[in-house]
Amino acid sequence: MSGERDSFAHYLARMEALGFRPSSVLGQNFLLDPTLHRWLAERAAPTAASTVLEIGVGLGFLTRELAARAGRVVAVEIDDRLLQIAQQELTDCRNVQWVAGDALGGPGGSLLPAIPAALAAAGAGELLVVANLPYSVSGPLLAELMALDPLPARAVLLVQKEMAQRVAAPCGHADYGGLSALVQAAFTARSLRDVSPQVFRPRPKVTSSVLLLERRASGGVTDRDGAGRREFARFVRQLFQQRRKVLRTTLPRAAEAIGALPPELSAERLAGRAEQVDPDTLVAWWRGCRRVAGSA
Repeated sequence: MSGERDSFAHYLARMEALGFRPSSVLGQNFLLDPTLHRWLAERAAPTAASTVLEIGVGLGFLTRELAARAGRVVAVEIDDRLLQIAQQELTDCRNVQWVAGDALGGPGGSLLPAIPAALAAAGAGELLVVANLPYSVSGPLLAELMALDPLPARAVLLVQKEMAQRVAAPCGHADYGGLSALVQAAFTARSLRDVSPQVFRPRPKVTSSVLLLERRASGGVTDRDGAGRREFARFVRQLFQQRRKVLRTTLPRAAEAIGALPPELSAERLAGRAEQVDPDTLVAWWRGCRRVAGSA
């Protein structure tokens, strides 16, 4: 297993030799603090029985820490030049499977098919997700966690602070929205700590936060829902895409793609807005629509 990494100057020279310049569009801000890499890996708490999915490998700093703890690491990177450097620097990490490509490169912006294929090849065991997510795609990537099979037991994600606040917001809070409801239907969500721009190169203009998602022990959507989790995601998006619209208008439209509204959802129940409905109630409504359609 590879030991301590070289200085960042070493990596800068390698990137320059390949003609690489960090892209703000791709959110290529490298986290440099090795103590934070170790802390992130420790919060994920992988074991020899775990498979860890890392999205956005960059130069492989976090990959090194994960490979030292997990049984298997599936490491995804969109930039071929960075992937080349990471692979060469971590040649001794035999438990890493590298995936080149856009994590959202599947049909309609879904997960790249190579990712679930690599996870399936890794075999059974606890699935974890650890990533320093690019700010511009963190929302769609968070939503795609719902499509992983099995659902991850835990995810440790470095995201923009405002994104962490949105995802962890309770029902009724000003930040609570469709992404909050979707993620919380499967996971408990909380922000662990803020991370200053000073520890990144290039430095972002915003503060980051470490978001911890832990799979719910009961309730919500489960592995048994399988492919239906994508249907649930579409159901939630339909309800929240016109914020402040009353449920009397949005819920029948969301139900149309599934079947029909169950009779227990009376007009009186639909007087509020989606922002006032907790995730478990949304799951119950979705299952009710499926039941009426005979698809549950």
